[in-house]
Amino acid sequence: MKAVILGLASTLLVTGFAFGAQEDGSFDRSLAVSGSVDLDVTTDSGGITVTTGSSGSVRVHAILKAQRGWFDSGDAEARIRELVRNPPVEQTGNRVRIGYVHDRNLLKGISMRLEIQTPPDTQLRARADSGGIDVDGIKGPADCHTDSGGIEIHHVGADVRATADSGGIHIGNVNGAVFAHADSGGIEATDVAGTIDAQVDSGGIRLAQTRPASIHARADSGGVTVKLAPGAGYDIGVESGSGRISVPEMTVKGSFSPHHVEGQVRGGGPLIDIRVDSGNITIE
Repeated sequence: MKAVILGLASTLLVTGFAFGAQEDGSFDRSLAVSGSVDLDVTTDSGGITVTTGSSGSVRVHAILKAQRGWFDSGDAEARIRELVRNPPVEQTGNRVRIGYVHDRNLLKGISMRLEIQTPPDTQLRARADSGGIDVDGIKGPADCHTDSGGIEIHHVGADVRATADSGGIHIGNVNGAVFAHADSGGIEATDVAGTIDAQVDSGGIRLAQTRPASIHARADSGGVTVKLAPGAGYDIGVESGSGRISVPEMTVKGSFSPHHVEGQVRGGGPLIDIRVDSGNITIE
């Protein structure tokens, strides 16, 4: 009886490895471009990375992995082979679309991570259902959304829009306006030379400007910290339902209380409009 049990256990172990194994694949494409690139990227699962490369080409490297369970009898391996044979990469002049498969079932149970090098003069639209988005060094603008996963955007020469249903957003060194909304996860946007609109349901917000412009921030649960542009004047209108408010020396205008402050810093200027339900507000 013991030998039978051991044999059955060995069979299950081997079967478990067979069902749990991952079939991997990849594809590479290099597209010649000239001038400004309009880049549109999407993936269901796996994440997206966009960095700068040479000015004359867009280079795509995709990593494909099957996500099979113990009792999954699907044909993930065959579908990966199909994606490798016919990569979802399209080009019309300088417009490049990556990840748009002709049949959505091809990606069922498969993650496709996209690593892209593009010329600096690129504007970007990126979408990921599950997985992070990382962007660095493009001229922009950049528009990124993920349902589940973080967003990192740095060194962009125009406006940035970043939204995440679940995941933190980190933005730095943007020569333009920033729009950042997250349902769950903190938001950080620093070295921004334009207006900022930041909103989060759950998580803190940290903002910093290099040039004075209006700032609009909302947080249901979490504090907000704002570092003003050096030497610049601002109008202040901030309110915290539950939390303290700390502001630099200013001229009070309108109402003033522990949870509501209106006034001017350095003679006034663009409006700092912050509302927090639960959390502290700090302006530096």
